[in-house]
Amino acid sequence: MSIDFKEFFGPGNDITPTRVEPNLQLILENFMAGIQQRQIGFLPRSSGGRLWWYGFAPTARQQRETLAILDSWIGPTFSDLPRHRGALNPADPFDAALAKATVKPLRFEVLPRPTADSEDWKRARGQVRDALLVLSKLLNGRPPSEFDAPRTTVEVLDDLGHAIAARDRTVALACLRELEATADLDRSNLAFLRLRLFAGLEDWKAVLGDRDLDHVLAMRRPLSVTQVIQQAVYARWFAPHDAAGKEEELLGAVAALPAALRPLFSGTPTTSRAQAVVEFLIAVQGDAGDDTLNRLLDEAGTIEPGLPAHLRNVLHLHREQTPQLTAPSEPPALLDQPGAPSESPLERATGMMARGELQAAIELVLTLEPSLHAAYLLLTCARDLQSPQQATLALEYISTHHLHDLIEGASARLRDDLAWLEQFTQDGPHPDWRTWLDALDGDHGGAALAAGPEITDGWTPLSSSALTAWLHDASDETLGKLGELGGQFMAAHRDIFTEDGAAELSERVLAGLALSGKNSAGVRVQTQALLDYLLSANPASAVFASALEWTDLIVSANVSAVTTTWAIDILQTATATAAAATSPATVDFFYKTTKLVRPFKTALDPTGIEAIKLIAGELGVGVPEDLLADQVQDADPGAPYRYLQDSKVVLYSLTESATTRAAQILRILVPKIDIETSAEHDGSSKLAAQAANADVFVVVTASAKHAATDFITAKRGMRPVVLVNSRGSSAILRELAEG
Repeated sequence: MSIDFKEFFGPGNDITPTRVEPNLQLILENFMAGIQQRQIGFLPRSSGGRLWWYGFAPTARQQRETLAILDSWIGPTFSDLPRHRGALNPADPFDAALAKATVKPLRFEVLPRPTADSEDWKRARGQVRDALLVLSKLLNGRPPSEFDAPRTTVEVLDDLGHAIAARDRTVALACLRELEATADLDRSNLAFLRLRLFAGLEDWKAVLGDRDLDHVLAMRRPLSVTQVIQQAVYARWFAPHDAAGKEEELLGAVAALPAALRPLFSGTPTTSRAQAVVEFLIAVQGDAGDDTLNRLLDEAGTIEPGLPAHLRNVLHLHREQTPQLTAPSEPPALLDQPGAPSESPLERATGMMARGELQAAIELVLTLEPSLHAAYLLLTCARDLQSPQQATLALEYISTHHLHDLIEGASARLRDDLAWLEQFTQDGPHPDWRTWLDALDGDHGGAALAAGPEITDGWTPLSSSALTAWLHDASDETLGKLGELGGQFMAAHRDIFTEDGAAELSERVLAGLALSGKNSAGVRVQTQALLDYLLSANPASAVFASALEWTDLIVSANVSAVTTTWAIDILQTATATAAAATSPATVDFFYKTTKLVRPFKTALDPTGIEAIKLIAGELGVGVPEDLLADQVQDADPGAPYRYLQDSKVVLYSLTESATTRAAQILRILVPKIDIETSAEHDGSSKLAAQAANADVFVVVTASAKHAATDFITAKRGMRPVVLVNSRGSSAILRELAEG
């Protein structure tokens, strides 16, 4: 809070802190110090024989809370609070300067005013001052709420998973900062988490711009992290040429790839077009062996039918451009060239490992005489490849040839790799999402529940049918465990919930979140996202009504003075669709939600009140009077948006409930605003026209494909795009309020 105390105790204020009695001087110093530390504080002003106190709060929510408490502590007995509700006097030049603050201070006059017989006035002055002193100590000295209390690393990671699943950048980054501040994670693990987070948000620019990327590239890293960087490289250098079928441009792009990114070749089986293209291009540029190229072409064929031919054309072009390295007259069938005759088999295997041809290196070493060098190659390749089959073969070779003692006497790294290999190849199924779900159900695989993101990121997501069957059969107890621990699981399976017809799946997970009774930022953003998915999938009436009942339980567990905005967002989302208009459950949900936020009514912001009034009008019900009674008289909810008057504004999101509600509220608050909402897919002529013609264009990145965002940005040219990183209409309004 930036307050100019010299100005406050200047013209218009007869009080000079250095000239008051010592005890009052100490009180003023404490108040000023607290205000500077973003605490609630009070400062007096005397003028013309009258006395006012000004209350300073760091946030609008705390300002509203302070006003409500002042009603009880000062009230009508000693102040004009019932009449002016703490509002500044715009006709007073002293107040006009204070009104420019982001959070306007509260003002009230001490009553009764002084008279000839001023004993009552003196008593009032003293009692108000003492009350404010005690009040400020109580407010500033209260313990942090459970929403601010320190959390375990497991709890934060769970919220991080929910935030990634919901594409909520704000909450995800807050979780990451919390981990950086409190968790016992080293620089590498934090970098891995950060890269996974950016990948979950599909922010490939952030991946390539990460401050520790060079550090990560230079070290041994999990395969999942390598694949994240590969995806970012594909998006930055290869995707446009690949999509357009421009093979010569692809060769030029890989030639221009920074040297630090060349070691991205992993040698592991590819499962996506991006991985296949990146691995093949780097292999071609590095003149990889024929076995590797043939393997990559075979894998490309299982990903997309036309991809092998596309990549072969790239290879042909490369050979035409570099004839000295290949035999140009020979067709691709000559990919089976042997290594240089002067190389020993171990040297050849070492070269394969250096080029990332891990499987081929293992297969070659298995045919050689045992040695420490051979063990080194097997252990290194097996750990990087993480293939159960190859790992088993490597361990069998080491055991058969009695190499354990040799390894134990070697370096710590080899001993560590051997311990990993023995653990990786132990009996029993390897943990995966199926064993994780079995552990939730209490069957077996309890160790799976303890797996962190560094392990679960490597697990293959369940199919839609498998996930649907499990959710359908899960008991309430198991669903509750999913709601308590399911952040990473939801992050891995987000795409299934966004498919058409997946309304019942979202309803089941909402049930899990409700049954868990958990309150956290992750649960809140996941609830918002699941409601979006459910309503976009045109739910049956029974599914919609059930979802509202579970959501009511979630809101009940999560509502507080700091989450009322989220609760109102949930209410807006749930009532903004055709399903809501025809369901009798909607009115019941409205009353339940307004009842839940009523104890925290002082934390409601003006746009939240407007939203409640809007929904009440749609439903044909009344707004509880007490929700409107304590609003500050001079509060103008439309003031932050006045700059949008006479402007054309477009709000873009693939889930329309939030943009619909934000547009409705802005039409109420801003006269003559021309506002549209859009959920067009990228590349449409309508979206191009909207992007080109809007004065202000808002994109909810949490519910927009990157291709659409890039399309809109390109059509906007030099004009900015307002990016909103969270779902819900309040996030849109908050970004627009900040201009």
